[in-house]
Amino acid sequence: MPEEQAVVARAATGDRRAFEQIYRAYAPTLFSYVLVPMLGDRDDAHDCLRETFLAAYRHLPTFTWQDGGLYPWLKTLAKNKARDLLRASGRRQRLRGAFEEHLGNAGGNEPKNPAEEELQRGALRVRIEAILVELNPRYAQVLRLRLLEDRSREECAAALEVKVGTLDVLLFRACKSFRAACDKLGLVVATEL
Repeated sequence: MPEEQAVVARAATGDRRAFEQIYRAYAPTLFSYVLVPMLGDRDDAHDCLRETFLAAYRHLPTFTWQDGGLYPWLKTLAKNKARDLLRASGRRQRLRGAFEEHLGNAGGNEPKNPAEEELQRGALRVRIEAILVELNPRYAQVLRLRLLEDRSREECAAALEVKVGTLDVLLFRACKSFRAACDKLGLVVATEL
């Protein structure tokens, strides 16, 4: 980017046009060559790109100029956001797997028709609710919002009136608590939560 150091200095003081220049210069590269290859999903990559530039906007005043310019710093931010998303997604998938394991324990065989499948889903929901009542209400709420209702991280954070990073910590603790409650009730869960 021409005159990059001057543009970064202006953006660090709050100049939105300068920040827009940075976005236009680096967003396509970060999206195509960092985030999409790491995440394998364009929608997730768009989410991480947004989070990357929000973080960059907040932290640009503390950025220390180095010979490599701004790109290495932005690339590190993007990779960290992608890793955060992958970790959160992995935990969510493992917990969903635990819920499905309960379905297997509750029903025995695979359902043979849609009505039977619906009955098994209902039985699963009853078992999950029985476990959720044993949890801290906040943990139960985050599990319901994120996993049962499949709301986005941002929606869950807004509903719980916390930051997205705090939501991730809350969800992680809720998953551990869910597993402990399952153990207490003698229910089998997936080995990794």
